[in-house]
Amino acid sequence: MAELLGLFWVLCGIWCVSRAIDWFPIRLAQEEALFISEVLAQQTSNDNSADYAILQSSSLSFCWGTPNLSFKNLWYVTATVVVAVCTYTLYGIGLDFLLWTIWGWGLLVLAAVDYQTKLLPDALTLPLLWLGILIQLFPETRTVGLEMSVIGAVAGYLPLWLLAQAYRLIRGRDGLGMGDLKLLAAMGAWSGPFLLPQVLLLAALLAIAVFVIERVLRRSADGLHDERPFGPSIVAAYFIVLLFTHSLGTI
Repeated sequence: MAELLGLFWVLCGIWCVSRAIDWFPIRLAQEEALFISEVLAQQTSNDNSADYAILQSSSLSFCWGTPNLSFKNLWYVTATVVVAVCTYTLYGIGLDFLLWTIWGWGLLVLAAVDYQTKLLPDALTLPLLWLGILIQLFPETRTVGLEMSVIGAVAGYLPLWLLAQAYRLIRGRDGLGMGDLKLLAAMGAWSGPFLLPQVLLLAALLAIAVFVIERVLRRSADGLHDERPFGPSIVAAYFIVLLFTHSLGTI
């Protein structure tokens, strides 16, 4: 019976991940259009105000339709199943399986949305951050303890926030998005502060490797200074480090 419930949960996860990956970029684009229209409506005529009202009335609610079964989404479905299988191998069917699949699937959605939009929505990062802290309150779900979870969240956000502010002062532009910092804070809340240096180092190496591969394939300097999403590298590095530490029995 437990295995059947687990299978049903995985099927629900596949559907939710697929829908979220399709929906979040559309929502973010609509929110950007609403913001631009609001600014224009305040500066120009009533015609633009009418356009803003039309945009504002458009639905931003979650779309409960059928997932888009594209080749891209097949990769995400595969990743969703892999997360579920790894979690089942580590924890079996139970509350830990439920929580860690939510966490793992949330990271997959964040990586996919960041890859498409270069944004990490607060609607995902903040709930995952708070969930990582809340599970420390109960012995059955505790991972690193409440104190280390809070320290991990602070360690994931504050030092890099200071570094980002220093970079902005020196270079006059952002070098690291605030969404990346919230993502790292959520990882610290779930797994504590000691994984974060390894995750950051490996994420930087992965991002550099992807950049070099792109340059070799393109053989052109076009897009050399374009902004690149760092979220997918952070998520991939976190999964690698987490599996490695689990294999060593250190977490």
